[in-house]
Amino acid sequence: MIRRSGSVSGTPGQHQPATSFERMPVPGVETDLLQWLPPEVREAVAHAAVRRHVGAGGFIFQHGDTGSAMYRVLEGTVRLSLMRVDGHQMIYALLGPGECIAASSLIDNHPLPQTAEALDDVQLQVVSAAAFAKLRRDHREFDDALLHLLARRLRTLSIQIATARLADLTSQIALRLLELARCDARGRLVVTVTHTDLAMFVSVSRQSIHRILKSFAADGLIALHYGSIELLNLEGLRARAEFL
Repeated sequence: MIRRSGSVSGTPGQHQPATSFERMPVPGVETDLLQWLPPEVREAVAHAAVRRHVGAGGFIFQHGDTGSAMYRVLEGTVRLSLMRVDGHQMIYALLGPGECIAASSLIDNHPLPQTAEALDDVQLQVVSAAAFAKLRRDHREFDDALLHLLARRLRTLSIQIATARLADLTSQIALRLLELARCDARGRLVVTVTHTDLAMFVSVSRQSIHRILKSFAADGLIALHYGSIELLNLEGLRARAEFL
């Protein structure tokens, strides 16, 4: 594993008090811990957390690090990935506002299994290991929410494994587009990843990705823009994603 400098967990001088808007889950994000919490426990999480800024290209944590906090994305995009010593990289997920990461390592005290990198300017809500333990002790609802979060992640991982083993490449790309789509400022449903990054998700060549995206565009399922892919026909993409 190639380890790179620049991890920002624990970087001094970048902590700010949590603000009120951070107490509410982001609609449409399935793995936001706050969606399973009552208002008073959301308030406790907000008070226990601090804000941290990570500039584009900065590392939040790296594979093999000891878990020191749970992170909730407030703004920007975080890439979870793993890299071999020869530089070959696999991308697990791109996480946007509302997504929570690194909670599992605080539960079982195992090293972090992936590297988390900021793709653009990222604002994080950070709950330290001590604050995390106190929330678990003081609020049964917080522990229940963690179970929901881990169950949702396990279900997603099971689907990804099945897709990799059983689905053809067209289905895999359609599934990834649906999984990665987010609403932009204009209300469009878009995926803001490069063709190279999309190829890393499914371990194929960039040329194969380009060919399938062009066919989706020709069929009116997507529109290819500079720096983004706009989803135009969700039902059509879901039909292409079916593999069982």
